Amino acid sequence: MQFLLKGIISMIVTVLLQGGVANIVSTTPEDAAKDFLEGLKNNEPQVMEKYMDNSYINFICNVEGDEGVVDRMDDALFQNFSYEVDKVAAKDDVAVAKVTVTCNDFSQVSAAYDKAAYDFIKSNLYTDEVADKTALNAKCLDLYVQQIEAASSGETAQTVIYLPMVDNGYYGWDVLLSDELMQTMLGGLQMPVSK
Repeated sequence: MQFLLKGIISMIVTVLLQGGVANIVSTTPEDAAKDFLEGLKNNEPQVMEKYMDNSYINFICNVEGDEGVVDRMDDALFQNFSYEVDKVAAKDDVAVAKVTVTCNDFSQVSAAYDKAAYDFIKSNLYTDEVADKTALNAKCLDLYVQQIEAASSGETAQTVIYLPMVDNGYYGWDVLLSDELMQTMLGGLQMPVSK
């Protein structure tokens, strides 16, 4: 009898503890959307590493160069970035969040960078700045960041995005990112292409 009573009590305690843990770590789709957007805005490594398979996230997190220049880029990209989760719809293990994103128009950064880099190389063709690959890479990154900074001083615009999510089976939701979605969220920013 005593053995049976201990078994029942330990099963009840186990169920209660599991329920408590599930309630503590369980998130809603809205929480997941806000966590991702806040992590993107603040470039939080623990949030961003979940999305490293996205080329935009990978680029933002892994830019190599002078730390001050990289910090300037991050600041310029996100200084006017804000969001509002308008509505979340969920059914079974899928959800979508309707989000209004406010940011600068970065759609012309790539074209402006191409022109600035071409002009720099043309003007410095026979100098050490162009001959030294490390110095040239540093200068090109600085030119790219200058174009982002110029765009970040312009007007902001709002756009509505739909952030798809799936239940990951571990009391949370995973945001499904595509390059197209990230490009839209970042004001039309195009990734620099290595040739």
